[in-house]
Amino acid sequence: MKILAIPGKMPITESWLFKILSATQWCQEPVEMHRFAAWDNEQAFSVDKELTYLPSGHFDVVITKSIGTLITLKAKNTISWDRLVLIGVAWSLFSESERDLLPALEDKGQPVLIIQENHDPFGSYAEIAAAVAGKHNISCVEIMGDRHQYANTEAIGKLINHWIKETHSVAAL
Repeated sequence: MKILAIPGKMPITESWLFKILSATQWCQEPVEMHRFAAWDNEQAFSVDKELTYLPSGHFDVVITKSIGTLITLKAKNTISWDRLVLIGVAWSLFSESERDLLPALEDKGQPVLIIQENHDPFGSYAEIAAAVAGKHNISCVEIMGDRHQYANTEAIGKLINHWIKETHSVAAL
């Protein structure tokens, strides 16, 4: 199984994503954790520039947080997946045209899970749920929160595991 993890803008989200994955059925699977070039070069963070550094190819699972959700959606021509998990979609950072990328995931047909805090300052659950309403392959789950931190990694892992079972998209361990 190939798993690609794309963290948020802050380097701490790298270890956070590993905690999420360790709470899932994928805990024994190898993970390719993307590292943003801006972290190493202490440059200003640029979504378009970071897109050029992403790996390419097909992954069984792509899991991402915050600005990584936008990067993932914009990379649709270089990466593909069987399952996609978006945590803390940074909706306020999406341009008007980029906002079309989220509901367009329906066209791919693969299962998508979105986990969003009810009062996330970068985009509330209500905003995200409205954008994907009626999309048969997209599940949007609301969790409590208003800080864009998604600190309860164990609970998020359980949500992911439930979704895996629900969508019958589990890889046998």
